[in-house]
Amino acid sequence: MEIALLPLDARPCNTGFVRELILHAGGKAVLPEEHQMDRIRVPADFRESARFLEETLETCDAAVISLDHFLYGSLLASREPDVTEAEALERLSALRDILSRHPHRRVYLSSVLMRSSISALSRGDISVYQALDRYTCLMARYESKGREEDRRAAEEARREIPPYVLDGFLRVRARNLKLHLQAVSLVEEGLVSSLSILQEDCRLYGFQTRDQKSICSLAGSRMNTSVFLRNGADEGGMLLAMKAMWGDRAPLGVRIRWFGQKDFIAPYEDRPFSGNVESACRDIGICEDESSRIALCICCPEHGEARDAGEGHGHEAEDVNYFAGCAEEMDRLIASGHRVYLLDVVRANGGMTGLIPAMKRADDLWGYAAWNTASNALGTILAQILSDDMGNARNERFLNERLLDDLCYQGEVRDELQRQLTSRGEDVYHLREPGFAEDLLEKLMRARLPEIWPRRQLPDYTVSLPWRRTFEAEIRVNA
Repeated sequence: MEIALLPLDARPCNTGFVRELILHAGGKAVLPEEHQMDRIRVPADFRESARFLEETLETCDAAVISLDHFLYGSLLASREPDVTEAEALERLSALRDILSRHPHRRVYLSSVLMRSSISALSRGDISVYQALDRYTCLMARYESKGREEDRRAAEEARREIPPYVLDGFLRVRARNLKLHLQAVSLVEEGLVSSLSILQEDCRLYGFQTRDQKSICSLAGSRMNTSVFLRNGADEGGMLLAMKAMWGDRAPLGVRIRWFGQKDFIAPYEDRPFSGNVESACRDIGICEDESSRIALCICCPEHGEARDAGEGHGHEAEDVNYFAGCAEEMDRLIASGHRVYLLDVVRANGGMTGLIPAMKRADDLWGYAAWNTASNALGTILAQILSDDMGNARNERFLNERLLDDLCYQGEVRDELQRQLTSRGEDVYHLREPGFAEDLLEKLMRARLPEIWPRRQLPDYTVSLPWRRTFEAEIRVNA
């Protein structure tokens, strides 16, 4: 089965991850050539994206399309005002024409609701990013609760934001919302099989709530049947690719085992995490089944307190007993013949390095995810489950890459890498000497892995920083 994939952008999570999961499931991913893709801050050319879809829809069995890529050229570009509203509507019309010429192709569309602030692409962006984030959250809370102290605090935050930044941010939000609403019409017209609207980085209160209400009102009865709305972004391609390959089969039954407080609200998200799990499972075709031999173990904050990377590495005294209990239950499930997948969302932006080592049977895990936001990790683990089921085997390579990246790099090594680079005057958001940073990263990984690697055998791997920043690394296990 061939899946045409127009990804959110060129980052490994949107390209390499998806390609690996499709291949393991017995399919083939067809992606744009490198010259047709975005290059960090340079968006993809719309004409190339349109040409790619026109050609691949002729031969592929299904298509997974990021609307943000098609309309704007990448996720980063979707946050910028370079494409006018009129141009975006013209491009959407072009997509409608392309899809109309291939009415029998199954098409799975994703679209990302704008975050609560601007992109932070350099160290100098951070103060404005934080001020705008505070402003949007405080204003939304004021609108919801009417508290005067929130309005005053919002005005204080607003004074820290250059007027052109705020004006541009609001203009882009309005443009993007109009296009999200137009995307719903593609479902109504039968041109796409489903639309997944993903809410990227946000807070409990924020301007996104206005957008979400408009979308839900327009979609009506299609919500949670052919239009889905949940937290996430970068995992969307993986989920929809597996959904495309799964096709019309009955939902896959999975036993879900919760640890900690499942209704916590994760950092960068705006709803209880259990709701995101429910929505993502419904979208991809997974149902809860206590008799299933596939077990998804979800490790949440024990007391519901959401944390972010840098707020502890997983060796805190208060976590030891909790992790021991989680590990004991996972060992028991493995011993009873379950395929156990671990989703670690105790904190955002990296796994807890004290969790898996507490297991006696860590080598028998079938899957793991803990990267970036909780819903990024959620989509990744659900995609692994479907991919493995279709492939009828454990994806050893992908599992090791997730452990090396999510647990070892993001959970432990990244903090030290950033500390050493910052001490040299480097900007970890936009590396001036990426070669030096990659050499240092490799040395730190080799030094730390013997202490934190949770399995018996360490695989052969390579590591790089393809986006010239430390936020994400590309780690590939050599087959």
